[in-house]
Amino acid sequence: MKNGGTVSRYLILIAAGVALAGCSSWSFHPPIKGNYILAPMNRSSIEEVAPPNEAAHTPATSGTFTGDLASDYSGLSRALGGPLHDAAGSDYFARKGLKAAAGVAVPPEENGNWLIPLEVPNHYRTMLAQARARLVRALDAGAPQRAPALAARAQVSYDCWVERMEQDWWQSVNGRCRQEFEQAMAELEGHAAPAAPAAAVHRYNVYFEFNRAVLTPEARQIVQSVAASARGDHAVRIHLVGKADTVGTDGYNMALSHRRADAVRALLEADGISAGQITATWDGFRNPPVPTPHGVREPRNRVVEINLQ
Repeated sequence: MKNGGTVSRYLILIAAGVALAGCSSWSFHPPIKGNYILAPMNRSSIEEVAPPNEAAHTPATSGTFTGDLASDYSGLSRALGGPLHDAAGSDYFARKGLKAAAGVAVPPEENGNWLIPLEVPNHYRTMLAQARARLVRALDAGAPQRAPALAARAQVSYDCWVERMEQDWWQSVNGRCRQEFEQAMAELEGHAAPAAPAAAVHRYNVYFEFNRAVLTPEARQIVQSVAASARGDHAVRIHLVGKADTVGTDGYNMALSHRRADAVRALLEADGISAGQITATWDGFRNPPVPTPHGVREPRNRVVEINLQ
């Protein structure tokens, strides 16, 4: 009887998984997008139908947009189920790939179906919406027929970018998926990937005292000087990157670098810079200007970088 009960519970679990998979859809109803229980089965199915195309710059070979989508979604499913340890996401995109392999039209993701952070103040949802609109324009203009492999890479890279922004935004806002999307879109649009020349970006560093997010008099002078040079020119964009030294935990320093970036933003706005001209991110002690071992008080790492373009 005990073994029978165990088998029954297992069957109930599988049935629940099947029910979830049947209910789940691209429109985020219900709010669980993928089913981690069924992920191995669906990942195996899509890999059998469409072997993964995992090399971002190696064209798929099916010759059709839906076939290339299937291969790229297969690669994304494998990556999410492997090194990224996201079984639910792996299942979701495996099923999306299976739909594409069957010839069903599967649209790029709507970011409103995902938990994208920091629309205020960083406008991440707006950024994704603008990127999707750019992708859809290319798809509607015939990219799937003109360059099916490239169009598929653009769509799946975009979907990967959206999914990663929900899971790991601080690494993904300028991460691999976004970079592959931008490269694919640049090729579709017939020009090189956008990159501002170094001379067009001016960087100013604002330093902070240990464990503080209060602007020193010297730091205030730098910020006010930046504001004076940008004030009145609505084409100017200012990007702030908050940082911290390696003393303390990752979470604490992420919050500290966030407060530092906010302090600079507040003074820029007080000095007449429009909020819409300013974006900000924060790294904590990740990506330090001066790499050090953990626990080192390095003044040059207690900084907000102001990038003026």
